[in-house]
Amino acid sequence: MEAALRRDLRRRGPGEGGSPRATIAGVGEGALAGVRVLELGLAIAAPHCAQILADHGADVIRVEPLGGDKTRFALPHIGGESLYFAAHNRAKRSIAIDLKAEAGREAFLRLADTADVVVTNFGAEVPDRLGVGYEVLSARNPGIVMAHITGFGTTGEERSFGAYDGIIQSMSGVASVTGTTETGPTMVGPFVADHVAAMQAVIAILLALTERATTGRGTMLDLSMLDGYTSVLAHHVGEALDLGVEPEPSGNMVTIAFANTFPAADGLVYVAPLAPDAWRAFCEATELPDWVLAADRRFILEDGRPLVEEAVARWTRTRSRDEIVRALRAVGVPCGPVNSVGEAVRNPLLWSRGALTKVRTPRGQEVSVPGPPVAFGLADTDRGRRVPAAGEHTCEVLRELGYDEEALAALLARSVIADPGAEPATHPQGA
Repeated sequence: MEAALRRDLRRRGPGEGGSPRATIAGVGEGALAGVRVLELGLAIAAPHCAQILADHGADVIRVEPLGGDKTRFALPHIGGESLYFAAHNRAKRSIAIDLKAEAGREAFLRLADTADVVVTNFGAEVPDRLGVGYEVLSARNPGIVMAHITGFGTTGEERSFGAYDGIIQSMSGVASVTGTTETGPTMVGPFVADHVAAMQAVIAILLALTERATTGRGTMLDLSMLDGYTSVLAHHVGEALDLGVEPEPSGNMVTIAFANTFPAADGLVYVAPLAPDAWRAFCEATELPDWVLAADRRFILEDGRPLVEEAVARWTRTRSRDEIVRALRAVGVPCGPVNSVGEAVRNPLLWSRGALTKVRTPRGQEVSVPGPPVAFGLADTDRGRRVPAAGEHTCEVLRELGYDEEALAALLARSVIADPGAEPATHPQGA
């Protein structure tokens, strides 16, 4: 399958869904070398999707408005630059084009003729309104794959409504089973719905490219954040619809198994002795009364649970998190400390595996961000460790399309495009 995809990418030229630079990936180029991706994105979903593709070698070209994507100014800041933006935009090239200008739209369409993928999280109707929707792109480039991430999909009555992560968490039902009955529905702290949508878009894009290797045709991928996040409800769907039971929030406790957080002398630990051998070892290690090990499982999970959990808490309260984790892991009981973010991101294991990394911002600051979670097929390039400045590669990319210096100067002068490196030469002092 991989070989077929590689052959497909190599044989496609401009106008056929292939980059003119497409070649077999060599050492360090990444599994997706030869795949060109255009990103029309903001915030998280499309940018994070494109970043994953870039991490694995795709030539991702981020198409921004003149002045840059507003997400570049999102909080929190360090030295005047956005940590939010840095977390989702490494390993890309950036071009700044006014898509509302005819010449800007034509430049984008010429670029799309060389592309394999366009990924966007603009509103459902925005690409068509700008003249860069799937029908326009595929008429010129039949092999192109367009992944369009929206809150509610591009069909149905809610297609035009805006959506943010918290709205999706709320509408999906996930918030209703998070927290406790006292707190009420609770949102997950990080923007999980956005990240789920980004990862599902990556899966969809890879599936579409694999199919294209056989059919020669691209496709339109309609990706709904609500669809994606609702999928994590899993068995709760059947509980509500088939059993007629409304799932309730249970805090940190897993209601269908003995797993929960317990107080330590210096914080909390999470313990999950789910397998029979682990349960037996857990009972012995925590010095639980003999009746606990002999008791029926249903009793342990229902009427007897408060008694068992209090007995466990008496044992954990007198020990530190490290002591508890060492003692339980030594006998095969799955467990871990409940870390703060500051504790979690100082874990040497995450740094050694590349799950956390450093990137260089446009102003040259080194900042800490999550790294690629999948270590296979990564590209090893300097670009992969940089976040581009807005429009940094505009002239470079347009030159690749055949624009000469006179044409670039005219586009710059008319504010159709922007490139911070070209502006000093284009607008000399006193001009």
